[in-house]
Amino acid sequence: MSSGEWDGTRTTVGSLSIWIGTAALFAPRWIAGALGVRPDAARGDVALPLLVRLGAARNIAMGAALLATPAPQARRTTEVALLLTALDAAAVWTARAEGDVADRSAVLSGIVLAVASAGAVRWHRR
Repeated sequence: MSSGEWDGTRTTVGSLSIWIGTAALFAPRWIAGALGVRPDAARGDVALPLLVRLGAARNIAMGAALLATPAPQARRTTEVALLLTALDAAAVWTARAEGDVADRSAVLSGIVLAVASAGAVRWHRR
């Protein structure tokens, strides 16, 4: 991946992470519902907004790290982002197995993990 391709990728992914994190920070119940959390849980769980906001803060921080990381140091940033994405997917798949989230959450988590993995592999082949 050339430096120009890396700049485009990190700008896109970093910006998207910041936008999604910001939306989740200010509308945690809506984001949870949109991602497939049961409507009764999205409305009634008092801990849900805090947990979603914690994830949002992490998303914003990782997005900012991607935007600020120059190409030579990006390897570590992509490894950390991939690890966090895998942990998120595992949490969603566990919740899906217990019936706490919709199928679309498990599918979306799988897609995000696959895209993040493909990006990390592509970056590491440089």
